[in-house]
Amino acid sequence: MLNSPASSLPPRAAHRFRCAELMEYSEQHLAKTAQFGPGADAMFATRLLQDVSLYQTWAHSHELLMRSVTASASRTRQALQLKRVTFLTLHRKAPFEYLRDRRVTGLPRRILVRELFGAQDYTRCILREHVAFLTAACSFICADSLCEQRLHDQAFCRAMEHYYDAYTEYYRAFCDSLLAAQMGELAPLQPLLPYLRYRLKIIREHMLAGAPQQSEFTELQALYAASGDTQKLRTLRQE
Repeated sequence: MLNSPASSLPPRAAHRFRCAELMEYSEQHLAKTAQFGPGADAMFATRLLQDVSLYQTWAHSHELLMRSVTASASRTRQALQLKRVTFLTLHRKAPFEYLRDRRVTGLPRRILVRELFGAQDYTRCILREHVAFLTAACSFICADSLCEQRLHDQAFCRAMEHYYDAYTEYYRAFCDSLLAAQMGELAPLQPLLPYLRYRLKIIREHMLAGAPQQSEFTELQALYAASGDTQKLRTLRQE
């Protein structure tokens, strides 16, 4: 995880966050991530910083998120909301992340977009989701770093790394199931989706309650491995 520009300084006494403070940190962190961050994070940050319009879109949406944090009356509630923002941005970038990582194209891509977002203009929907993916990815990078460098909650950040993997596996199983249903088939994890959603909900509650050690990530990973869910889906017939 990339350190903040001020990570070498000792932790400051707890105080209520201000929106301007969180925005300044986020902007500086993105600039540093573009230069020194890990591959994917650096690519997202660089893409954002090089596109004025995209950056303005991100700045507006990120400020709304940071205002939701600073609207709370106490530092404790602010910390809780910041953690919720971390989950929110991780979840928001999942749809386009699935399309990219699963390399879904052609008819399957159109079917999945329709299933996820309803009957909309396909091209506009894809463009909107790409922007949402980039902005959410950059906000996640910032929120995750704020939890580490401003909340100093190392246990939450370690658990978030596992949650990221678990949620990615869940969302893959969810979308795979949507596509399999279009072929009249049953994806390996489809019967377990309600249970997996429930387990992720419980894990989030543990993490937000300050007890991430109670989160059973190993149980989820065992289920994914046993199901063989990493296998590729049969390609839908193109029209």
